[in-house]
Amino acid sequence: MQNTKEQQATKLKKIFKPLYPKIHQQLKRKWFQYIVLFFIVGSISSIIYSSFEEAKPYRAQLFLFNYISSFVFTIEYVLRLIAAPMQYPQLGLIKARLKYMFSFYGIIDFVAILPFVVIYFFQDSPHLHLVVLAYILIIFKLIRYSRSFRLIGEVLHEVHEELVTAYTACGIMLGFSGILMYYIERNAQPEAFSNIGDGFWWAIVAFTTVGYGDIYPITPLGRLLSSLISLIGIAMIAIPTGIISSAFMNMMLDKRKKQENKE
Repeated sequence: MQNTKEQQATKLKKIFKPLYPKIHQQLKRKWFQYIVLFFIVGSISSIIYSSFEEAKPYRAQLFLFNYISSFVFTIEYVLRLIAAPMQYPQLGLIKARLKYMFSFYGIIDFVAILPFVVIYFFQDSPHLHLVVLAYILIIFKLIRYSRSFRLIGEVLHEVHEELVTAYTACGIMLGFSGILMYYIERNAQPEAFSNIGDGFWWAIVAFTTVGYGDIYPITPLGRLLSSLISLIGIAMIAIPTGIISSAFMNMMLDKRKKQENKE
């Protein structure tokens, strides 16, 4: 019995293994990408349009389009799951599929099919709208089909260590100033600075120089601290901006050099 099962398993592998590269190639075809891109953009547009009062008579049609889009995304997810061994050739069949399932794109692809699966099985659930809300995450599916998004992702990956260092310094400064401002202002305006969380909110607003005006210091020492934090914030925010812009320029120059060398 065991031998027959093993023979059947090997036969199935021989039958389906040649399909992996074919499916993988089709997933890279422009016609397939354009179809998926059409449903991504259409779904995002229908979600935006359905929030307007003018779209009330057409909400059933918009919902139907989103449902069809989820079905298309389900087919795409299954095909990518089958062809995952071609994407990760160094891994086995099961490990390659698990790698795809728990990757960034795999999670986004899975979220995109949730409405189709959940609505089909739990049509009468009172909490169904919470699952449909997750459908807005399909906007991240555009990253796979957009060169600009991919370029930004490559730049961020290139300088992620420098960005972590810069944002860690910003976080330390925010924590220090938020706690200090709370203890400076809590007696003068206990309603505005009722806890340290309010101090953190003020620190973020002051640090980014947004200035909503909902929380601000009124004591002389608090105003002095607020002025210093705003000035420091301008300098600190410029650090990650400079890191990203310089990495972006370096990548563009490298691409131009490679093109010139090819020519």
